[in-house]
Amino acid sequence: MDRPAHPEVRCGRRRMLRGLLAFGAAGAALLPALAGRGPAARAAKAPAPPVPPPPPGAPPTKSDAKAVTVSPQDPAITAAAVEYPGFVVGTMQGYLAAPSGGEIYPGVIVLHDAIGLTEHIRDVARRFARVGYVALAPDLLSRLGGTAKVGDQTHIITALEDTSSQDYANALNATVRYLETRPQVAKSKIGVIGFGLGANLSWLLLNINADVKAAVLFDSQVPDPSVAPQIHVPVLSICGEDDKQANDGLKAFDDAMKKAGAAWSSKVEPKASHGFFDDARTTFVPDAAKDAWQLTLAWFQKYLGS
Repeated sequence: MDRPAHPEVRCGRRRMLRGLLAFGAAGAALLPALAGRGPAARAAKAPAPPVPPPPPGAPPTKSDAKAVTVSPQDPAITAAAVEYPGFVVGTMQGYLAAPSGGEIYPGVIVLHDAIGLTEHIRDVARRFARVGYVALAPDLLSRLGGTAKVGDQTHIITALEDTSSQDYANALNATVRYLETRPQVAKSKIGVIGFGLGANLSWLLLNINADVKAAVLFDSQVPDPSVAPQIHVPVLSICGEDDKQANDGLKAFDDAMKKAGAAWSSKVEPKASHGFFDDARTTFVPDAAKDAWQLTLAWFQKYLGS
């Protein structure tokens, strides 16, 4: 014969039953979840949805010495080293990237910084090709045989510093002329993007060649405010807040450009310094680079169309 249950046990079971009845259907539905077996638990344990891949051409999320975000073998583009006639004498070297389609596209000249024509700059050209531009990055050391031939970074910087304004003007004009001869390029839609030295040279290009219709300048020193009324091309300037050289005089120039009624805009990226867009360098700032890239595409879309 079974032994009777202990009175405290029976009392405990009665309290549990009364509690469940009072808890009602909602409580009963929740119990399996509390035990780790209900819908709520399954939802909590479900894996997070995958993060969508970045759009084509977007800067990476971290620095990488290889500096390749768009492969030269990407089937959506064509990309290769090119040579073309210099404006006066000699041969220019460069890197040309274009969409693989047969349509007509705007053209963008990509002007490198004081460290020469690097893989990062070639990658930037490919990024533009990936989003619908024909991009040409000239090697501003072509007169010396090109960046690779000049040697290490110290020699590259020195050689670029020793290049005369006239040599730069010849190289820039030759580059515009060659880009305009490409069959995929809309000759009335040529823009320029420059980085550091290349951004400073973009001001020169805007002054000597009216075929350039829009500009985006990274880490550029700004001209004297007195030249603002002479600038008739839409210009977007982007620099890091810690880049003192680029920030020097920016407020005065900004005021002068607005007073002149120019199509002008500037953005100072927080927590960024010179070279923040170059993902092959330790100065790379992913958030600032991504924001600057979106601003760049919006600017060229507005003034060149693509």
